[in-house]
Amino acid sequence: MEQRPKLRGVGAPTKRRIDRFTSLPDHLVHHILSFVAITDLTRFGCASKKCRELYLSTPSLNFNGFSRANLDNGDKRLELLSSLDRFLLVHRGVNKLKRLCICLNAYRGSKNEAFRIITWIHSAVRCNVEVIELEFDDIGVPNETLRFPLSVFHCGSLRSLLVKMSCQILKAPSLTSFSNLEYLKLTYVIIGDEGFFKWISCCCKCIETLILEHAYGIQTVTIQSSSLKSFRFVKDYLVRPCYLNISGGKLEDIFIEWGFNSNFSRSLNISAPDLKYLKWSGNLLTQQNLGKMTCLQKAELFLKPEADDFNMFEILCSINRVEVLILNKETIMAMYKGGSMSAPLENVHYLSIHVGSFLDILVLPMALLLQGMPNLTTLDMKSDPFFLDPKTDVSESLTLSSLNTYFSVLFFFFFFVFLIISRPV
Repeated sequence: MEQRPKLRGVGAPTKRRIDRFTSLPDHLVHHILSFVAITDLTRFGCASKKCRELYLSTPSLNFNGFSRANLDNGDKRLELLSSLDRFLLVHRGVNKLKRLCICLNAYRGSKNEAFRIITWIHSAVRCNVEVIELEFDDIGVPNETLRFPLSVFHCGSLRSLLVKMSCQILKAPSLTSFSNLEYLKLTYVIIGDEGFFKWISCCCKCIETLILEHAYGIQTVTIQSSSLKSFRFVKDYLVRPCYLNISGGKLEDIFIEWGFNSNFSRSLNISAPDLKYLKWSGNLLTQQNLGKMTCLQKAELFLKPEADDFNMFEILCSINRVEVLILNKETIMAMYKGGSMSAPLENVHYLSIHVGSFLDILVLPMALLLQGMPNLTTLDMKSDPFFLDPKTDVSESLTLSSLNTYFSVLFFFFFFVFLIISRPV
C-alpha cells in the first residue's frame, strides 16, 4: 500500500528561511537599492528590522516613479509630499547621502510645494551629498521669483549637479567659495548674473563637463577653465545678443546648437588647441574665431548661413587638420559662394555630406571641395530623394521622380569624371 506522508503537528518545528539578501555586506545592498525608487524602497523597509536599518541608511535616494493618480490628485499629492518630508527630515536624520534624484511634475502655483523641494535640497547639502539631479516640469510660482539655494554651490562634497527647472533665478555664488564640482548641467534655468560663469572659471577647479541647454537671461558667456574637457551649449532661438567665449587647455569636445534673430549681434571665440571633436549646428555669427585646432579629429558643421555670410574660409583654416568631416548642403554652398574652396583639407580621409536632394548647382561646389582632399578614402553621401509638395498630383510626382533619378545619374557621372581628370597622375 502507498505510504501516506506524515502530518506535522501545530507545534512542530519548521525549517527557518534564510534571508540571503540582507546577509550581504551593507555596501552591496546599498548599491542594489540605489536603483530602486522611493516607493519600492519604503516597501523594502517594512520587511524586517534589518531592512528598515538599510532603508534609512541607504546613501542613494530616487524620488521618482510616482503614479499619476498620486501626482494629479491634490490631496494625494500633498500626502505623498508629507511622507517624503517625514522620511528625509525626521526618520533618516543626517545619515550620509551620496545621491539625491528628484523627478516630479511640479504642482503649478503651489508656493508650499516649492518650499518643500528647496528644504529637501538643503537637507541633502547637510548630509554631504555628492550627486544632485533635479528634474521638474514646472516649479515656477506665478509672480514670484524662486532662487535656487546657493548652499548647493557652497557644498564641498558635491561632485555632480543636474538642474532642469523652469522659472528659476540662479545668482552667482561668492568667489571665495571653492567647489569640487566635476559635472554641471543646467536646463531651462534663468541665470540672472553673468558673474556665475566667472565663479565657474575661478572656483570650479575640478569641473570637466559643462552643459547649458536653453538657459535664459544671459547675453555673455565667458568660460576660462584649466580642467574643462567637454562643453555643450544649446539654444533653440535666441532673441537677444549673444557672446560666447570658451577657452581651455584640456577641452576635448565642443557641441554648439543655436538659432538667432538676424537683427542681433553675436560672436563666438574658442581657444582649445587640444580639441578633438567639434559640432556646430545653426547660424553663422557676426564674428567668430575658432583659433588653431591642431588636434581636431572630427568636425560636424550643419550651418545655416544667411545671404551675406561668406566668412567660411577662416572656419576651414581653423579646422584644416581635421580627419573626419561631416557637412550639410548649406555649408558647402556657403563655402563655394564665399570663395572658401581653396582652404586646404589635406588630412581628411572620411567625408560625409548631407545633401538633402541632388541638385545640379551642387556639382561644381562638391567637386571643388573634393579636389582639396587628396587623402580622402571614404565618401558617404546621404540624401532624401523625395522633396515633393504633398499637394502635387500623381502624374507630376512621377515626372519629378524620373527627372530626379536622371539628374542623379548625371551628377555621379560628371562627379567621378571630374575627380579622374583633376587628380595628378
